[in-house]
Amino acid sequence: MAEQPAEGSQQAAAKLLTLTEVSKKTGISMPTLQRYKKQFQGRLPSVGRGRSQRFPESALAVFEEIKQENVGRRGRPRKGAAAAAKRTPAAKKAAAAKQAPPKKRGVAKKAAAAPAAKTRRSAAKPAARGKSLAARASAAVASGLLTLTEISKKTGISYPTLVRYVKAHARKLPSVGAGRKRRFHPEAIDVFKRLRSESPRGGRKAGAKKPAARAARAAAGGIDLTKRLAALEKAYKGVEKTLQGWEKKLAGLVGRATKTAGRVAKTATRAARSAAGLREAKTTAKRAAKRPGRPPGRPAKRAAGRRAKK
Repeated sequence: MAEQPAEGSQQAAAKLLTLTEVSKKTGISMPTLQRYKKQFQGRLPSVGRGRSQRFPESALAVFEEIKQENVGRRGRPRKGAAAAAKRTPAAKKAAAAKQAPPKKRGVAKKAAAAPAAKTRRSAAKPAARGKSLAARASAAVASGLLTLTEISKKTGISYPTLVRYVKAHARKLPSVGAGRKRRFHPEAIDVFKRLRSESPRGGRKAGAKKPAARAARAAAGGIDLTKRLAALEKAYKGVEKTLQGWEKKLAGLVGRATKTAGRVAKTATRAARSAAGLREAKTTAKRAAKRPGRPPGRPAKRAAGRRAKK
């Protein structure tokens, strides 16, 4: 889980191993390796996370070191003889007898001897249990039964894939026991290989048929898709009609604006001419006011001559 950036270039150059390959090279079972990965992730050099996590070859020595450190911790933790004796009913009776008034000598000896014997029996139970487990393991090896890790080494199938096959096809696999104590007969190797050949990588085969429920859902999805397409087409037509209406309105507005602009231009031309006439009249009036003794100009003479002819 922990990536080491200082050694990133070296790990990229070296060959990275999966947890199954680490199990084959170190001889440590997959469940134990997964437990080491969770507990000692800070010590293990790795690249990636989750199912894509890979380990360099330098991690093999770290796994071996962790294995040597945990050799004495195999199996369930055993309770000490003193702790077991304190929790037994015999020990409780002995404590109650100490608080009770003293009895006769013979009776007291028998009462003291009985709890001690029961304590020895309860202390001997964990040792007997360990011996029975070791005897079962040796009996399984002697009978030729195989663990899932050994089958992974012999078949080349990864441990998680084998676990999935056991969950899905438990009835087809000849085995003994259940859970972590399950062991498989040698004939199970051929069954695992057959299951592996029947389920190639890449998902479903090209000619495989879909289940009836999936086909029904697909058909219902096709009907819904047709309805949605029809609704989209109807909405598109409505939008297109609206756009055409807006286009006509815009064309009318553009025509009106053009006519108004022409009228404004004509009005501006007339105003300019009127302004020019006014300026000329003012200039003439100013000149006449400055020279009152002079006769009027040519236009005034012409007008006077016309009147006289009439």
